[in-house]
Amino acid sequence: MQILSKKYLQNLLIVSTLLLGSSFASAGKNHPSCAYEPIDIEKYGKQPFQNPPDRHAQNGRLETVLSVQYTDPKTTSIAGCGVKLRTYEGKLVGPTLRVKQGDIVNLLLKNRLPKESPDEIQAQFDQENQNAYLDTIPASFNTTNVHFHGLHVSPTGNSDNVLLAISPQSNFPYEVTLPKDHPIGSYWYHAHAHGSTSIQVGSGMAGAIVIEDNPSTTPKALLAANANEKIFVLQTILYNQKGELNNITSLFPGPSTPNPKDCSTATNKDTWPCSQRRITINGQIVPIITMKRGEVQRWRLIDTAFRESIAFAVEKHDLHEIALDGNYLGRIDTWKAGTPIDLQPGYRSDVLIKASMKPGEYRIIDQPTSSLKSLRQADEPENLLAILKVVDETNDMALPTNEEMAALAPFGNLDLSKQAVGVQEVAFKLGQDMAGKKNYFQVNYRAFNPDHVRQLELGAVDMWSLTTVGDPAAVPGAIPPLPHVFHIHVNPFQWQRIGPDGKPQMVWKDTLLVQGPAVTNVYTHYQTYTGKFVMHCHILDHEDLGMMEIEEVINTPIAHSH
Repeated sequence: MQILSKKYLQNLLIVSTLLLGSSFASAGKNHPSCAYEPIDIEKYGKQPFQNPPDRHAQNGRLETVLSVQYTDPKTTSIAGCGVKLRTYEGKLVGPTLRVKQGDIVNLLLKNRLPKESPDEIQAQFDQENQNAYLDTIPASFNTTNVHFHGLHVSPTGNSDNVLLAISPQSNFPYEVTLPKDHPIGSYWYHAHAHGSTSIQVGSGMAGAIVIEDNPSTTPKALLAANANEKIFVLQTILYNQKGELNNITSLFPGPSTPNPKDCSTATNKDTWPCSQRRITINGQIVPIITMKRGEVQRWRLIDTAFRESIAFAVEKHDLHEIALDGNYLGRIDTWKAGTPIDLQPGYRSDVLIKASMKPGEYRIIDQPTSSLKSLRQADEPENLLAILKVVDETNDMALPTNEEMAALAPFGNLDLSKQAVGVQEVAFKLGQDMAGKKNYFQVNYRAFNPDHVRQLELGAVDMWSLTTVGDPAAVPGAIPPLPHVFHIHVNPFQWQRIGPDGKPQMVWKDTLLVQGPAVTNVYTHYQTYTGKFVMHCHILDHEDLGMMEIEEVINTPIAHSH
């Protein structure tokens, strides 16, 4: 999160004004339906919930084409605003890719975005360069690639390789092979070219990946809940008053108190808090889910937001959590009604929900978040996400038992904290220079540089010590240690949390909120794959501006890092 000094804001205002005045940023005209005003959910929301379209693997292989293209504002709109946004297939949400353990994904990515002129590319670079100390030239906004978030697959070649840069008007064939014992669960894919990640994901370039359950080993009650499962691709799609997103500064936090006075400046007016845009689910505004009394459904929650903490809750309904970040817990953790599921950018949570025996409408909400927990370091109000409508008809279904779920835990009772030998350290730093003009976005006091590589030993088990740091006290308007979201590719890690019974429990994740200056320890095992991949902050403009590092797993003994 950025807390910006007065000097920094003044400088940013000048830069933003220049950029907004450029031919690149000012293309098109403002549209009344795209104004920064409250969205009428009675008019534009409350339609039946729709899952994204599915694409299924057949005979061990998913062969598909994915086109990166602008939406057509004549046919695609959000709350009446025709939008021109970078997307998959010209839709507000990508298709769900459904595969099984051991399958191969052959995905032909077609980048149909237009080539940018040198002036456009320079304007994009200036947006990032004026705000951060960059150590490498970022990709242009129309350059892309695909990250298969959370999958334990090869990071090299044409697999889950985020070091690729697929330029406009070119194609690239991905081939991603899933291990036969890959954990079953909910994953997702999104754009990940360094420098364009936040712009593209902030436009909706994301979709779900489901590694499907094996019917022969899955409890019958869970299979029944899967029958009417819901995919929640939770989005913060940001667009300006022209229905476009071309300024990375729009993705910055915005004012802590989004009142008309604070939101009137060029610096703030098109940020998320001031824009009055709404969290969408699969591109929908406040959709309605209809369930029968006593029915059980599986909901796959995926927070694809560029900077949004979501405290997910359903009025008067318990949330029975069965998986985190794609990995089955091996039990059911029941969070009682009123206790939310914590979702941060990149998080997934699979929950079973059993509809009340009392018919009626129940709000599905993002509960209010205090500044102490918010990624924006500001109090966030309650958000209405969707509505659960329970009808009179009854279908009283059973939940699976803890005993039945135990066999699904992908790593059994493994506790890596008892095996770890090496120590790796991560300090995320968001700071500013003495003049208050530029910020530092760093991992271990270095901005991203592809030539700076941390080496890790194949087969080793390490503890990673995670923290965040701010500015020294002598810096005028010093930025304190702020929350960041740790994400590492290829191998999941173990982390200790407090379960709903109030007791500590080890869980597997690939993305984790780190609240500085406290230290959080996680444990991981580098298995199967060698090669280079990345670790970064999943507040995506932070990653674009330098808060990322390359890791390389090598099949050679190395000294343990400390």
